[in-house]
Amino acid sequence: MIKSITRHLIYGIVGGCTLFVMSIIIMDLTGANRLQEFIDNFTIYALGYIISASGFSVSGIVYDIDRLALWLKISINSLVGLGIFFLVGSNIGMISLESPINIAVHAVMAIILLTAFCLVYYLLSRREADKINAKLREKDTE
Repeated sequence: MIKSITRHLIYGIVGGCTLFVMSIIIMDLTGANRLQEFIDNFTIYALGYIISASGFSVSGIVYDIDRLALWLKISINSLVGLGIFFLVGSNIGMISLESPINIAVHAVMAIILLTAFCLVYYLLSRREADKINAKLREKDTE
């Protein structure tokens, strides 16, 4: 269990750092006026991205619980991840909760983040299942 939590946490940290760097690159290439704000508050925003991504990733531990229905696993992962994303984002000033348009834009960004983590989790699980199946096939041929 600890090993699984640690693995999910590492995925969240890596994902958060990657998304942070990608955000800065996109802002620089598009000439966004918030780039200087990100540079001025580099550490706070970097930690915000890491904590938000880790919230999605660590809450993904529910996928290891076999007795829960898939829709419930996805709901728990989504609600916890989105909750942490909005809590952290609003506290560090990255998300303004005063404008409905701003909230919608950030909700879409969070859904994209969730989809990315689900895809990575699926691909990693599939690779692990393929390895296990290969070992089982190897034992059957012996």
